[in-house]
Amino acid sequence: MGARSGAERSEGGVLRKLRHDLSNPLAAVLAETQLLLLSPDKLTPDLVSSLQQIEALARRMGQILENLDM
Repeated sequence: MGARSGAERSEGGVLRKLRHDLSNPLAAVLAETQLLLLSPDKLTPDLVSSLQQIEALARRMGQILENLDM
């Protein structure tokens, strides 16, 4: 049982580090995307659509990362 507990703690540590290491750049991608979307009139419709897709996917990845700790 001790070895299993150690393995579980190690796995939990890896997941927490992974979550942290991926969350920071993801937050930057999401923030920059949202900033660009503040002025959609200055962008082409195709670019707005692409940025909206990036925003949706970044939010989804954020949810996946949040669920890693569960």
